[in-house]
Amino acid sequence: MTTVLLQRSAAPVVSLAPLPVRRHNLVLRAALLGLFAAPLLPLHAQTTAINAGTAAQEPAKLPVFPEIVVNAKQDYERRAGTKTVIRSEDLERRNVTDMGGIVRYQSLISAPMAASGGGGIWDGAGNTGYNIRGLEGNRVSLELDGISLPDAAPKPDSTTLNAFGMGRDYFDPETFREVRIDSGTTAASGANPGLGGGVAFITKSPEDYLGEGQDHYVAYKYGRATADRSNAHTLTGAARIGASLQGLAVYVHRDGEQLDSRGSAPVNPDDWHSNALLSKLVWALPGEQKLDLTVDMFERKNKRDLNNKVSAMYPDGVQQDSTTKRTRVSLGHEVVLKDFALFDRLTSKVYLQNAKIDDKSKGRYTYRGNFQRAIDTSFKNDIIGLSSEAFKQLNADNALLYGVQLEQGKSRRPWLEDRTVVATGEHQITRKNRMADMDSSKLALYVRDDYSFDLGGKKAVLTPGLRADYRKLEPKNLQNYLIGVPGAAKEVRKDSDTYFTPSLSLSVEVLPQMQAYATFTRGTRLPTAVERTGTYDSISYTGSGQGYAVLGNANLGKETSKAYELGLKGDVTRGLSMHASVYQTEYKNMIEYVAQDLDPVNYPTLTQGLFRPENIGNARTWGAELSLRAELGTWLPAMQGYRVDLATGVAKGRSFNTLTGESGGLASVAPAKTALTFGYDHANQLFGLALTAVHAGEKQAPNDLLMGTTAPRFTVPSYTIFDLSTYWNVHKNAKIIVGVYNLTDRKYWDYAAARSLSAGTTVASRAEIERYAKPGRNVAASLSINY
Repeated sequence: MTTVLLQRSAAPVVSLAPLPVRRHNLVLRAALLGLFAAPLLPLHAQTTAINAGTAAQEPAKLPVFPEIVVNAKQDYERRAGTKTVIRSEDLERRNVTDMGGIVRYQSLISAPMAASGGGGIWDGAGNTGYNIRGLEGNRVSLELDGISLPDAAPKPDSTTLNAFGMGRDYFDPETFREVRIDSGTTAASGANPGLGGGVAFITKSPEDYLGEGQDHYVAYKYGRATADRSNAHTLTGAARIGASLQGLAVYVHRDGEQLDSRGSAPVNPDDWHSNALLSKLVWALPGEQKLDLTVDMFERKNKRDLNNKVSAMYPDGVQQDSTTKRTRVSLGHEVVLKDFALFDRLTSKVYLQNAKIDDKSKGRYTYRGNFQRAIDTSFKNDIIGLSSEAFKQLNADNALLYGVQLEQGKSRRPWLEDRTVVATGEHQITRKNRMADMDSSKLALYVRDDYSFDLGGKKAVLTPGLRADYRKLEPKNLQNYLIGVPGAAKEVRKDSDTYFTPSLSLSVEVLPQMQAYATFTRGTRLPTAVERTGTYDSISYTGSGQGYAVLGNANLGKETSKAYELGLKGDVTRGLSMHASVYQTEYKNMIEYVAQDLDPVNYPTLTQGLFRPENIGNARTWGAELSLRAELGTWLPAMQGYRVDLATGVAKGRSFNTLTGESGGLASVAPAKTALTFGYDHANQLFGLALTAVHAGEKQAPNDLLMGTTAPRFTVPSYTIFDLSTYWNVHKNAKIIVGVYNLTDRKYWDYAAARSLSAGTTVASRAEIERYAKPGRNVAASLSINY
């Protein structure tokens, strides 16, 4: 058993000078207090006075944060399964600014995106989540500090659940301490479950910058990227305030334009700016306790010109203003109790989060008249919840983890169109929300045990786990639901469901620092509110007559998975670490839209088409991954500081339509990909550089048997690109990072984003393909100064 101090050492970026002039320290402390804790000043003053009285009788001491007793096998990276950790240092040296950049060098992980103008004029743009081993969208969970981020937003009018009308860019990576990625169905734990995997973003804390003898830290960082002509300004401040209080503030401002394309067609203009603020206060309380208050805010505004929408119906194109906001406030508590029967450590949190995306589109519209069309759409998600997790070392061989999560949420997705007749000024108002207003309640209980034992003279750990989830959906305001098709509201009803997901893993230490493992996990995904009630119709514009509609399905069942994985991970020998795995996952009852027979009894006005989601698909994915790091100086003294990193993977998939009996390839599975890095780091971290080659194979998406799509798709060609990056600590308080990406100016496409494009058989389809090409040669750089 290992004892780990909560208090971390200072950030290793640059060594700090002795404490500067006292006034600098006082200014920083005052600024932090003003930002975080103005309402708490009376309480803090009282505590300080008490401490001062005590200090007169006792020697001065540094604040001591509680120790946490942690079993070594609790370490995230060493647990059985494919688990990736990308740390803030990696994000900084790679000049990461968005979701896609985080996984640029991952083999079987990508970031699909909705392009500006890629859907209807009312659809937004941005990264829509992550694709892990061929699954994406709401089948891969996203969370930030243990709090789930809003679902991806399918657009019902596209009649596919794998096309999204809004991004999920609710954060700035500059605020992250690390990113953790679980590949494959997630095991039973306190993390939000994901059918295809899970991604957890963990924000920075004061202890990342403060250590013994160091009671303040302040830094400024400027960044510039040519790919989108963006500028970034980051201010970071951390301080120890009094004998028991630590604070952190990180503020990030960015502004830029549309992402460049190496293609020959112009991309849509997109002027944007964003602001992010992360602030934390951490109190050390008596009795080995810790209390932390976090305020995490993000806002981004985009002003887009959808020039690719210029047509006979939209002769002037379309303009769109988009705003993304997320605010989270959480209060956490951690306590360590020795010799307590129920737990050694208890970590609890209460939180609220408000997230919203507003897209406002407008343009001149000439279909059956001359109008000025303005469409406002939103996706609002508000949650409030609490979680509590306990750890107990039962004995030398058993480490028990268990917890509870409770959350209530509200989701709204309104649609309002104001169509103005240019000749008369008459306003024609249409309301057709894209789903029913929905309130939700969630409860989860989970337990996991690490049982250590001897297996043939080798150390082994058996880890069974079980998670129980309950969810209730309650529709609201049905008078506003699909006004043009009144019968639809009668189908919408309250719904509740309960499910259990077990997991089991076995790891055996085959070498002193190398383990072989086998895992089995079951996963479950409940249909989202959009899938149950998402709508789009043509009748809402007229209020009468005949037309078509896309409806939800209140009778949808759960999607499930069974995942198997075998692997080796750890240190092969001194200076060489590796992780190799093979996996197979089976999915049942996958949901997709299906064209329905006309229903003249219940929907007599829907004579031109009716689409609804159904559980019509089964799928199977399988593949292999290999990652390794070789520290060359371990074997060749002349190569001290040199390293080689490799990440490679191949994935395959098949889908089965249970309605038609057809089977074929799974379009969402990406081609094989390899990233190879040759790098050097100076022994004292004075400077370093890395050259990375990334290769991905060619692939044309097969016919989508679940959607029934047989039209030929764009064949995404293979590519090999090179990136060169370097960092230089020019002074103990200053650092420069420069990266040149796509060195050879290669024209290439990302399969995850471009696979659904139609084959280039027309001028319009070829132009759309060109718009999706990734940026050519581009440069990103940053300068940071700290004290």
